[in-house]
Amino acid sequence: MDYDKAISSSHQRNMNSFRDILEERRHTSDVLWITRDWEPSRTVANAQATNPLTVRKAVLNSVRLKDTIAQLSQERGVTPEALYKEVEEQLTEISHNRQISIVRWIGLFVTKVLKKTCSNLMVNEEAIAKLKGTMGNTPIIFAPSHRSYADFILMAYVCFHYCIEIPCVAAGVDFMAMWLMGHLLRDCCAFFMRRQFSGDKLYYTVFSEYVRTLICHGTAPVEFFIEGTRSRSCKSLVPKFGFLSMALEPFLTGQIPDVLIVPINISYDRILEEKLFSYELLGVPKPKESTSGLIKALNVLDEKYGKIHVDFGEPISVRDFLDSHLFERSKHSLGPIHLQTLSDQEMAMIRVLSHYIVTSQQQLSVLSPFHLIAVILNNYLMTNGTVDMQFSDLVREVAWFRSVIEMFGASVDITGDVEKSVRDSLLVHRSLVTLLPDGTLQLKAVHSLGTKIDTTRLKGHCLLENTMCRAVPLLMLQHYVNPTLHFLANPAMVTTVMQHLGPCGEISRDDLFARYQTVRGILSHEFVLHKTWEEKEFEEALRVLDLVNIIENTASGLLSLGNHRKLQILLCNVLHPFFGGYLSLAQTLAQVCGEARPERLVLCEAQRRVEMSLLSGEISHAAALSLDGLACGLQALVSIGAIHRIRRGEETLYVANLKELQVVTQHLETFITLHGMDHKWSWQQLELHQSLPAKL
Repeated sequence: MDYDKAISSSHQRNMNSFRDILEERRHTSDVLWITRDWEPSRTVANAQATNPLTVRKAVLNSVRLKDTIAQLSQERGVTPEALYKEVEEQLTEISHNRQISIVRWIGLFVTKVLKKTCSNLMVNEEAIAKLKGTMGNTPIIFAPSHRSYADFILMAYVCFHYCIEIPCVAAGVDFMAMWLMGHLLRDCCAFFMRRQFSGDKLYYTVFSEYVRTLICHGTAPVEFFIEGTRSRSCKSLVPKFGFLSMALEPFLTGQIPDVLIVPINISYDRILEEKLFSYELLGVPKPKESTSGLIKALNVLDEKYGKIHVDFGEPISVRDFLDSHLFERSKHSLGPIHLQTLSDQEMAMIRVLSHYIVTSQQQLSVLSPFHLIAVILNNYLMTNGTVDMQFSDLVREVAWFRSVIEMFGASVDITGDVEKSVRDSLLVHRSLVTLLPDGTLQLKAVHSLGTKIDTTRLKGHCLLENTMCRAVPLLMLQHYVNPTLHFLANPAMVTTVMQHLGPCGEISRDDLFARYQTVRGILSHEFVLHKTWEEKEFEEALRVLDLVNIIENTASGLLSLGNHRKLQILLCNVLHPFFGGYLSLAQTLAQVCGEARPERLVLCEAQRRVEMSLLSGEISHAAALSLDGLACGLQALVSIGAIHRIRRGEETLYVANLKELQVVTQHLETFITLHGMDHKWSWQQLELHQSLPAKL
């Protein structure tokens, strides 16, 4: 079980297996539906510990907790009773509740909201049937993608609809501060975890025992977001390993025979937080979670959000996954279970598994028409300096690009008339893109001049007002480009290398692979790229590029550029914003000549340099301003040795390795020149539409 199986899922998908579960709700009583007899399928039929009191009791009686309390009692010089009181307080903070009456009435509210705001909630029923067929004997972990706060609600809603026990979901402790909402989430089976607790041995033991109890003895699936947080960019994030290692420890130490992990993808036509995310990427801090903030944000429910697709992947047997890698667990039988810890080899295998889960999530994604529209408009911007494209041209380009990206392995939600799909999609996104009476498309001015931003709380550089006006809508557009990059990134990297050779250049497969590795290393934290899979992903990229005539095999056995110039330009353009941001970052670090700088100052100065490059025309896309992107670049430069990370107390500093950084800078300067624009364009001249949209 490896990369080959992970990428095979999209080629085997049947879009006809998706069913709109809102359709029935539009024609029958919602109250009768939420009050129906509900006998859910359980992960382990005879387990009892999903009952919150049972879980709490099991944690308090665990041998590991008793051992930890005995150690800490001696180390701290406090009584065990005082430590048990601390444990009780921690369990009160952590523990979930299970109030089915609350679940039902929230389900009624969610149904009303979904019917008002969404055209369809599409669920893969074949996948649900397979999942329910595996339930009853083995603990199950749900691992959904995380793009919106709505993910929590949708997962519980889908489970309620299909009579699956409501998952116990790990939520950030921030939500507890929300009056009423924190209680409602807890009553709907959320349990709460602190963002940081590695230095608190007692809390770590309590929380890990809580998770262990849910896994070993629970009747409900355990749900967590492997990316650790919502992706503000709508790209998959590099997975986190902490929670997964806790959840798998009972299996690795022989307490249970297997665990099933179900990758899940939730694909949105339109994200609730699209505008908020753009501001966050530019350095404006997110509002603190609060019930009052939620109520103020309810006006977003007056808008339309199109379709949502929910797909459940093939359950991953952790036992089979490890067996396929010839992994041995017998060493844990040599001592008491509560004293066992995971080895470096086991943690390395968990990292491989986590990347496999994220790759499976990506393969389960469904691209909407607007994802394709965003790529076409983004490419038009990069080549022409404007998004003022004719609607008829857009329809033609979407039809063409759909055929391309489906060859690359994507599933696209366009059936029948492409023009109608494009029109419907533009209606959903009319707050971002408008169609003028003459049939021209134009980006809307999303950011209002004079919008109050607390500059004392900015995480980055204080951008000019005109920069904000253009950056916010362009980052929103990039938000919908990014889900396509799972399918485009590796072919785009190969194409970038081939473009550097010129139309008559030739290269051996081995030399091309070496140069691809260089580009991949620079982008290693921008996309979820696992080192051990790079050769297979390279070969897959060559395969699809050969299909679309980007590369050709010459008579001498070398590779050369094909004649599909249009697609070559598009593929180079999708990577250009990342290269632009990274170039500014490298130049920033080189400028300080080996002086160690804290991360925040580096990112702030790099963002300032990006803004200046945009104004001068050296960089052509606002996505280069993204602080998340610049942070990914910083980590990538560390991993390839171009800069060094230094720890000084609690502060992290970065210092340039000038020789290596110069090499990377030269590569980035080359990549910047390869994108498809034949001339510099003025950032200041990008026109945004100010008035109401035309009727579509």
